[in-house]
This record gives sequence, C-alpha cells and structure tokens, in this order.
Amino acid sequence: MSTTADSWEYPAHRRFDNVVPLSEVDPNDQAALLRARALAVRESWVKAMEGRIAQEELKKCYRAEGVNHYQNCKHLAELYLHSLKEKRVEGWRKLDKA
Repeated sequence: MSTTADSWEYPAHRRFDNVVPLSEVDPNDQAALLRARALAVRESWVKAMEGRIAQEELKKCYRAEGVNHYQNCKHLAELYLHSLKEKRVEGWRKLDKA
C-alpha cells in the first residue's frame, strides 16, 4: 500500500480563461473587475480544495498503514501541513485593498 501513497500527487484542475489580475484592473471597468474578482475567488477555492484532497489522502494512508503511518505517510502529512499554511480561502475584498 505504501507504493500508491508514495506516488500520489495533486490532480490537475481545469483552467479558465486568462483574466487580468485584480491589481491591474481599471476600477472604472465594472465587467473586468467582476471577472477578476470571480477568478481570484475561484483560484482561492481550488487551492483550498487541493488541501482537502491532501487531507483525505492522509486519512486513507493512516488507516491503511496502521502503526507504520509515521514513516509511510510522512510526505502526505508534510503536504497537508503546507496546504494549511499556504492555501487558505481569501475573498476578493482582501485582494482589493492590497
């Protein structure tokens, strides 16, 4: 079972149309502003869901490996801890003020 846990990676997610980042949008162009906000929130949620997938894989690994989970699931635990720190959902209001 450790071979499948060792080879697990994030699945690729769908890419949407390229939109100008929120920091570069003209504040007077409402349509572009709304598209940029939607893109920022969508990407934020995708990153959060990647963290959830890592958590689910870590739980599966813990159950499958039993007492050996400290060695065999370490990479998944580190991946999950990284996602907790780096992949939080950020709303567009925080991005507008930056």
